[in-house]
Amino acid sequence: MDQKTATSISGDHPSAPPWQDRSIAGPKLRLVEFTCFVEQQREPEQFHKHLFVHIGNTASYADPPLEAVDIRQIYDKFPEKKGGLKELYDKGPQSAFFLVKFWADLSTNVQDDSGAFYGVTSQYESAESMTIQVSTKVCSFGKQVVEKVETEYPRFENGRHVYRIHRSPMCEYMINFIHKLKHLPEKYMMNSVLENFTILQVVSNRETQETLICKAYVFEVSTSEHGAQHHIYKLVKD
Repeated sequence: MDQKTATSISGDHPSAPPWQDRSIAGPKLRLVEFTCFVEQQREPEQFHKHLFVHIGNTASYADPPLEAVDIRQIYDKFPEKKGGLKELYDKGPQSAFFLVKFWADLSTNVQDDSGAFYGVTSQYESAESMTIQVSTKVCSFGKQVVEKVETEYPRFENGRHVYRIHRSPMCEYMINFIHKLKHLPEKYMMNSVLENFTILQVVSNRETQETLICKAYVFEVSTSEHGAQHHIYKLVKD
């Protein structure tokens, strides 16, 4: 049995990498890092960076496999018409679909008009070389409000193809949304707003339009002193 076959059979197989079945990874592409942040220059040479949400490359063999959530439970939180979550999932591959519950850390004292930089950094990797397209749809009450589409090309590093979208500027809608949330006096008020706020991020092969990874993001406000937290689920339809 060659190694490629061995790693694709089961996450329990010793030759399977630790991230398989334990992190956001489709058949052809995996997420290495995802971070939303704000950065502000405090002194001429000093920058302060605050992470709103963060997914790192930390999966280990000790982690349990991802729990499953029925995708039908979240259909109404995302666009349903053509190109919506249901149509994408039915087209597949189903193993590329994930739900991420974020507990976002809004405890930053960056001023609204401070000239701060709001950005998103993400990194993916694959055994294949392709051009990827990343669509990020911000949704309110299940309807798309704004969409950002980015294209990224591979760089060959350490035997794999790496796709890095570095410091992509956050859209104006999102920056204003964060400001409005932060001005709410109580966390339960923020959470009730966030109940109807979701983001659908679809990474596809630009040439073939095949879905490589689909991530559905839902949010609450972190109450932890440890800052931003998250939990990843695989989406299934039993």
